[in-house]
Amino acid sequence: MSSDAKWQDSAPVKYALGSIIPGLVILAWWLGARSGSAVVPSFGEVFNVLTHPFDEPPDLNSRSLAFSVMMTLIRLFLGFALAIATAVPLGILAARNHVVEYVFSPIVELARPINPIVLLPIITVLLGVSSIATVVYGQTEAWRHDVPDQVQTAMILILWYGAFFPIYTATIQGVRSVGTAWLETMRLMGADNAQTIRHVILPHTLPFIANGMRIALGTVWLVVIAAEIFPGTRSGLGYMLCTACKTSEYEYTFSAIIVIGAIGLVTNSLLRRFEERTGHWRAVQR
Repeated sequence: MSSDAKWQDSAPVKYALGSIIPGLVILAWWLGARSGSAVVPSFGEVFNVLTHPFDEPPDLNSRSLAFSVMMTLIRLFLGFALAIATAVPLGILAARNHVVEYVFSPIVELARPINPIVLLPIITVLLGVSSIATVVYGQTEAWRHDVPDQVQTAMILILWYGAFFPIYTATIQGVRSVGTAWLETMRLMGADNAQTIRHVILPHTLPFIANGMRIALGTVWLVVIAAEIFPGTRSGLGYMLCTACKTSEYEYTFSAIIVIGAIGLVTNSLLRRFEERTGHWRAVQR
């Protein structure tokens, strides 16, 4: 590696280069606040909201920032977990069985390009305003359970839809990249199908699944924020964004945007680290 490449790859240089655009954004924010624009709140107003996340907004028809974050994360986690629980087994099965692949391939290729947000009004009409609480406790008792009653089944289904396809296709790609020699060795050792999947296929496929999860996470974040704007939603970061814009409480708009970006950065970093940890042996193998 040349001295120039080493200089560019050093940690201080990486952080310095990576801070250029965020620094310009902060500068533009400061200039906008200094100009007296009613749309751009000051640093202090936004900082006050971020440092008091449990305070109920006095002039905003929304719950606290902390409650909004919690509701968004619950919806995102349920939809994302459901996508993983269905996409990974189906992806492994489709990659190892051509009949299953031929059955699922047409509908996957047809449905994958469709934006989940486009389907949200249709799913909402079909499922109504039913929630986890209405499913578990019934329609008449759902209102007694605040948090489950605000986790709409239509939203979970749309989040699942948005996350399913990247994970499914990544899983198929990972299974098909397993070397034939590994599979033949397991067969000669008398391993059954479950043992082969557990000890060879799944460990080899995990980096691909992690990469698919990172792609799916970006899609799901866009979907959940947009879905929380739709009628019937009473909480979440998307709801806070929409409500704050309507009432010109822009400090809450900026606070919600910052929180969304921070959570997205953390979750993407965690998935990237998971991908690196599960795929480190592949570099050794090469």
